[in-house]
Amino acid sequence: MSIKGDLFIVSDSLDNCRILEEDLVDTDWQVTQFEDISEAIAAIKTKRPAVVALDLPLDLMQDKFFALLSLDSATAYIVILPEVNPREVAKFFHQNASDVLIKPFAENRFQEAIERASEFKSLIRQNLEYRQQLEQANRELNDSLHLLELDQIAGSQIQNSLLPPTPLQKDKYEIAYRISPSLYLSGDFVGYNILYDRYLVFYVADVSGHGSSSAFLTVLLKFVFSRLLKRHKANKDLDAMSMAPKGFIEHINRQIMALDLDKHLTIFAGSLDMQKNILRYSVASHMPMPVLISNGGIQTLKGRGKPVGIFSKCSWEVQEIELPDKFLLALVSDGVLELLPGKSLKEKEKFISDSVSQSDESIEDICERLGVSKTKKDAPDDVTVLTLRKGE
Repeated sequence: MSIKGDLFIVSDSLDNCRILEEDLVDTDWQVTQFEDISEAIAAIKTKRPAVVALDLPLDLMQDKFFALLSLDSATAYIVILPEVNPREVAKFFHQNASDVLIKPFAENRFQEAIERASEFKSLIRQNLEYRQQLEQANRELNDSLHLLELDQIAGSQIQNSLLPPTPLQKDKYEIAYRISPSLYLSGDFVGYNILYDRYLVFYVADVSGHGSSSAFLTVLLKFVFSRLLKRHKANKDLDAMSMAPKGFIEHINRQIMALDLDKHLTIFAGSLDMQKNILRYSVASHMPMPVLISNGGIQTLKGRGKPVGIFSKCSWEVQEIELPDKFLLALVSDGVLELLPGKSLKEKEKFISDSVSQSDESIEDICERLGVSKTKKDAPDDVTVLTLRKGE
């Protein structure tokens, strides 16, 4: 028979100890008797038995064992009392006693109390162990989340360093942007530069999803865009620049398809000939379409095209418009739609047009009217606002 554990019987009489032990003859408890109270307390603190049975005068138990009962959650205490006031019995339960037996009690009552108290304390010990394990797992999870947050912050700093300066001004032209990520890292990205002191080339991209995986793809966009610009600068290919952004989205699409990623993106790519004041642009499923404010009027640019990264053989049409001497072009990513009032897309697009037309044409005022914050991290999606304008 396997031993269940240590069981201490503490009494001011060894005869009482032996009587109680006789009830446990056929059980598998390792019983130890104590008549000396100091010795019993020292053994309890050292060995931490599974069960302690106390058969002592009331005042002696209250004086010597109340503190142990209230602090010891691993040991089950059975208190044996003569007939006393129920209030005194309640005090022992309040002090963490597992059971209280009133003399005289039935023959098997002592054994039943010990078994029940032992099982109850065993559950408490298991729960305590589980709680400690959960607390340890929670601490480890919090540590991991903290490290992940630090990684995200570092990644955000790197991603921000890849973005162009804002605003960028050239003569009467200005281009500016704001990206408000839903997390630390964003799947939205912008890029622009001026070539040959004449062509302002730019794009706004929105990678599917958001967070780390989408942000990694924006790094590729930055690399491809920069490499194309360096090639054009090195070759001094003015004819190609006069046709830009022709072929740009196709080139991005080939790069994405070659990587075989489970990602796609939308792009609005443009090239502004500042000498002729002509805008050429291509649309790859970007929506809502940009808003053009000029001469007191409002119009939405036309264009459509398939998203990038899904179709291997696909081309994107280049649109061309001549711009007035003073204009404002505002582009937003579809994440802004989550922030706007209205139920239909048409209502939201009207809100965008009204907000842009009623603004002072600065990126700050437009973002404020659209509810796009610099620091907000709890938006449902990444949001980008880009403005391109000409004027005094």
